[in-house]
Amino acid sequence: MSIGSVVGAESSEGPAPLKPPRLVSPADIGRANRARVIQALCDYGPLSRADLARLANVPRATIGGIVQPLVDSDILEEVEPATPATGGGKRPRPLWFRPRAGLTATAYLDDGTCHAALVDARGEILDSAEGAVTHDDDPAGEQHLAVVAATIKSVLPAPGSLIGVGVAVPGVCDSERGVVVGSVRVPGWANFPLAQRLAGLLGSEVFIDNDARCQALGEKWFGAGRGVSTFASIQTGEGLGVGLVVDGTIFRGEGGLTGELGHTAVELEGEPCPCGLHGCWETVANLTWLRARAAAEGFPDPEGMTSERLSALVDAGNATAAAVRDRYAANLAAGLSTLVNLLNPQRLILHGDVTRGGDGMLAAIRRHTEGRVLPHLRPGLDLQASVLDERASLVGAAGLVLSERFQLVA
Repeated sequence: MSIGSVVGAESSEGPAPLKPPRLVSPADIGRANRARVIQALCDYGPLSRADLARLANVPRATIGGIVQPLVDSDILEEVEPATPATGGGKRPRPLWFRPRAGLTATAYLDDGTCHAALVDARGEILDSAEGAVTHDDDPAGEQHLAVVAATIKSVLPAPGSLIGVGVAVPGVCDSERGVVVGSVRVPGWANFPLAQRLAGLLGSEVFIDNDARCQALGEKWFGAGRGVSTFASIQTGEGLGVGLVVDGTIFRGEGGLTGELGHTAVELEGEPCPCGLHGCWETVANLTWLRARAAAEGFPDPEGMTSERLSALVDAGNATAAAVRDRYAANLAAGLSTLVNLLNPQRLILHGDVTRGGDGMLAAIRRHTEGRVLPHLRPGLDLQASVLDERASLVGAAGLVLSERFQLVA
């Protein structure tokens, strides 16, 4: 893979026919090349100057001239190699983001709670806070807005050190305009100018996107998706969301209005979904379904049922719990197999509730997914639990800001 040609290098290709040449200034060239270096670090992790030169197919001296301004401005620094050199020599010191470089305040909403964090360009969470959303009836979305703003304010750094705010939204977003098109969890945020409103309250530019896409971006730059060109990030729990990375880019669709795979139909005569449709994948593969099934089977405290509790019952020898877990895994596999048959992603990364169900839950999901995909796709099926888990949304929201500030492809 390549990080692309360094801007300003000679090319045998002339300007495209019938189009005048586009002139760029030396400053434009410098900014573009620095952006490509930062892009490579986000995509691959720490890299030495020699690594960057190989990826860009340019002399190491060229990379040195591009990198030095980033070091001088305290964005990058040299770090110790991850592994020692063999043969007695010294390994090149890789470049990585300096601690506290690119400070971003981020937030996401989950099950009545606003989670906020201060994140640097390394993906390190330096501070965090939570705020309770206590207003179920919020027709204008103002109470949710106030909680999000107050929770973010509690993690803001010293004035002048923040490069922006990123928010992962549980709903459909037009990220270019900063508008929430609609949200089942926050109905008041319909055609809601969230980025503009938050910017006015926080005094900083705000970038928003769908929470599943933010989660996928977090995995792409800081988690199990690093270096993987095509993968899916799946959030499970109260809802069901899927973020897709296709050929190294977050898939957003036209205007950011697509990608709601939790609302694809898996049961033609299925139950109504809060989104207004029927038989959505989410209706049979979330905690609402699991808790209803637990109540029907007579489990104690069905409203508190989770994959973790269910697996504990299975481990204790409860045959009914084993049957419920197997059905829950099959329901999840119904949508996962569609993803595999459609895109053949290199990896499926699971987040949330089902990851706490242990190896037995993951094995059941994998088995049912393999049983539903085309035979020639089964050997390449890579399904794993996220190491980042809930942190993925926070660091992914930081990625929204980094991509804008450094002109990166996200």
